[in-house]
Amino acid sequence: METKLTRKDLAFIGGCLLVAAVSLAVGVHYFYRAFPEASIDFRVTRDEATVQAADFLTARGFDLTSYRHSAIFRYNDQAKTFLERELGLEGATQVIGNPVQLWRWSHRWVREQEKEEFKAAVTTAGELVSFTHLIEEETPGAHLEEAQARRLAETFLTDELGRALAALEFVEAQAQERPNRTDYTFSWKLRDFAVGEAHYRFYVRLQGDQIGGFGEYLKVPEAWQRDYAELRSHNETTGLVAATALILTVLAMLVSFFSGVRARDIRWKTAAIFGAIAAVLTLLAELNNLPLASFSYDTTDTYGSFVTGQLLNSLFAAVGQGILIFLLTAAAEPLYRRYYANQIQIGGQFTPAGLRTKRFLLGTMLGLAMTPAGLPSPLLHHSRAIRGLEPGRHPLQRDGQHVHPLDHGAVDRLYARSLRGVYLSGLFDSLPPQIPQGALGRGLCCGSDLGVRTCRLPATAFLHSRH
Repeated sequence: METKLTRKDLAFIGGCLLVAAVSLAVGVHYFYRAFPEASIDFRVTRDEATVQAADFLTARGFDLTSYRHSAIFRYNDQAKTFLERELGLEGATQVIGNPVQLWRWSHRWVREQEKEEFKAAVTTAGELVSFTHLIEEETPGAHLEEAQARRLAETFLTDELGRALAALEFVEAQAQERPNRTDYTFSWKLRDFAVGEAHYRFYVRLQGDQIGGFGEYLKVPEAWQRDYAELRSHNETTGLVAATALILTVLAMLVSFFSGVRARDIRWKTAAIFGAIAAVLTLLAELNNLPLASFSYDTTDTYGSFVTGQLLNSLFAAVGQGILIFLLTAAAEPLYRRYYANQIQIGGQFTPAGLRTKRFLLGTMLGLAMTPAGLPSPLLHHSRAIRGLEPGRHPLQRDGQHVHPLDHGAVDRLYARSLRGVYLSGLFDSLPPQIPQGALGRGLCCGSDLGVRTCRLPATAFLHSRH
């Protein structure tokens, strides 16, 4: 058993460290360019936003004592994508936060098996930007005339929210007759601000003569949504190709597994240990997401039933992942022994003796180096597309406060090119070197990134595959 490092081994370790350092440097440099959410200024924490939202509701006379609270960080993904595509990353960064309030702590207060609930959103800068009070349609209220209701909405907008009506342009009023009241929704748009045909909207909703909600958002044009849906179809086609390759990989894995079973060459204990570890880790990850899942709790059901369902889903996900890793290990381990008979075997790598071997150290260094090595490629592809959207690096062209969009044809071509690069780079960056091409190809190494069970693409490829 080799334990002494040679000069060649030290050079290999140095090369791994160099690859890791360069990859991390490139990744850190381009990360904030490719992901604007990475530079969010969290001036207000979730707990502070909770207090601010609860204080607003309490000041309006609502008692939240018996309500169950949940919170989540969220943003309008469509608005974010629209701004990035129309303005480029730098241009989008200039309008996100002023005036477009994108990053929000969303809060919800509910009681089980009751429709009435409260929602409120506070930006990471500490500004209250939305509120919703859901009530039964049969709840009694006033039947106001439109002019009277609009005066109430404008008073709330100016006195309680501090909005200047002079900076807003009235858009429309919508009335909805309820059995025992009349509801209104009044909308305004911000003057002298537009991104192409998109405008920043404000609305106030009245339930009878009571404020039932307000909010602000970027109104994305329907024509852009249709064009973007068409662009997304190319993404889905690429995903279908990747899914087909994954199915072929799974079929090859099953062939190898049943061949090993027939030859009685499966080491069941080793496969069971790896499968159990995967199941436990998956279960812990699923349980960690329960607080986030509670935000989508359907109040028509009891909370106990909701939690039970979530626990069962977590258990099924853990079992499914455990079975997958069990089959993967059972299918791949005999191949590893066959092609690498002179190497320390999988079952012995994690024993005290195996941990002290030179091969374990070198393999660990290679794995640690390859992890950051997969990061720069999708970041560079996405950053290249973003730079291509920025003519002269000054994408935000204003006429007064009007923002002119970029050429759509060039945008679509750049994003399509970036899409192909992200998928291909993610695919080839993920290929494990341990399995030779003659042994089921290079697709045996599968795993889970961001909850997506597929071939092991870098997480960044999935995050930005929508582009």
